[in-house]
Amino acid sequence: MRTLPLTPFCILIFAITIFSISTSQYGGVNEYGAGFMPTTISALLLFFAAIDLVMEFKKRHKNLSTFSTAEFKALALVVVSVMMFVCLVDIMGFVICSCLLLFTLMKVRGVKLPMAVGVASAASLIIYFVFARVLLVALPSATWL
Repeated sequence: MRTLPLTPFCILIFAITIFSISTSQYGGVNEYGAGFMPTTISALLLFFAAIDLVMEFKKRHKNLSTFSTAEFKALALVVVSVMMFVCLVDIMGFVICSCLLLFTLMKVRGVKLPMAVGVASAASLIIYFVFARVLLVALPSATWL
């Protein structure tokens, strides 16, 4: 049986890590710069994950359930997909890797193939355009092209 809500706990740890790194290395929200958005977003994520964790503990006595094999497979696939994204983004480039990551995550959720391909491609290109062209953020490009 679940003794601790896994998802809110993992998000909480991730938010604490990002918040501490962005405040210590990038100056946090004291000045508008590289640390402003990560600090702000991680603080919001920390706040909402803490609320989610409290809500999970409150309803815990009502509904105790175990992880199914499908949940374990989905969790493992998400972790492996994100790790592959991090490892391959410098080699394959941001657009291709983000498209593959989004496609994989949508297929895990049961989205149909045409919709998954279209949304993953459009989202990757929109993110690339906004960050690389509008905000002038250097995103990884493919080294093999």
